[in-house]
Amino acid sequence: MADDELPAVVIDNGSYTIKAGLTGDDDPKRAVRNVVELSEAADGVVTQCIGGLSGAPSARVVYPVQRGVPTDWDALESVWEYTLRDVLKVAPEDHKILLTDRPLSARASRERAVQIVFEKVGAPATFVSMQALLALYAAGRLSGTVVDVGEGLTSVVPVHKNIPVREAIVNVELAGCDMVDYLAGALSLADREIAREVLHKVCSVSDDLSKENTSTTFDYKASNGTCYAVGQERYHCGEALFNPAAIGRSQEKALPQLVVETLTSCKESQRKDLYANVILAGGSTMLGGFAERLQRELTSRVPATLRCKVVAPQNPMLSVWAGGCLVAQSPMFQQMWITKQEYEEFGAAIVHRKCS
Repeated sequence: MADDELPAVVIDNGSYTIKAGLTGDDDPKRAVRNVVELSEAADGVVTQCIGGLSGAPSARVVYPVQRGVPTDWDALESVWEYTLRDVLKVAPEDHKILLTDRPLSARASRERAVQIVFEKVGAPATFVSMQALLALYAAGRLSGTVVDVGEGLTSVVPVHKNIPVREAIVNVELAGCDMVDYLAGALSLADREIAREVLHKVCSVSDDLSKENTSTTFDYKASNGTCYAVGQERYHCGEALFNPAAIGRSQEKALPQLVVETLTSCKESQRKDLYANVILAGGSTMLGGFAERLQRELTSRVPATLRCKVVAPQNPMLSVWAGGCLVAQSPMFQQMWITKQEYEEFGAAIVHRKCS
């Protein structure tokens, strides 16, 4: 049984990391790499390394969530168990657990998550919430458009008066991992983690790429001690979402175009609030100049009668987790938890009735 005096656990399931912590904490306890490495010894015993890579050549690496979609539930369960017991150091049977998922998540995926939480993890209550909704709450809004650029997925989610406009939601598989892949190839980097480091330390979004001196190089000494000369790549990575052709993805639409098309498909009466509150979320929006570029491009595409405002939270990487904490602590929310009793009575399908 849960002790209602104990804080709930909030787990934000990302493709690259899982952000987890207790309600009442200022920040997640830790961002755990969402990866499991499986190694088989000579005697056939398989060992798991969770949240990191040993580099063993014979090891099998599993990424439980890809493009925002859980693809290996056994591995994801292992990451959840490790996060709860070893990182947060809590007994799951004593704490309610709020999980996050991508916009337009499959019904079967939500049901499986609830099943694991009750039958394997042993929590007394759970809830599953769309990540974009939580990012909006963290920004103090009930209406707005969440632009979430994470590791594996970019989402544009309009929300009006606390209700997602589902028919207008867009998910695009062009995001942080694609920038990392481009940079790794352009700089001939075998280690994607070094490419990721260079991306976040060196790269930025230009306000106008045609005015940048892309012929100059920037020397960056990475954490592995190696110095890398980064040239035009430092701008091309940031350009990926505004001009996908910059990284060879010319078939994709530019992010500003996606936002405008998404909001144009919403009711005219909703658009004022949706344009006035464009909320950024996800680690890839932290590139320098991202918010300013999106603001400029949206303003140039939107009718003068509509005020467009892009809002960049202090740490958009943690805004979904922070919004989850706000929800899980709210007195009005407490009746929304799915209890173990409800799960046993109605099955995992109860998630569709109680969760947005």
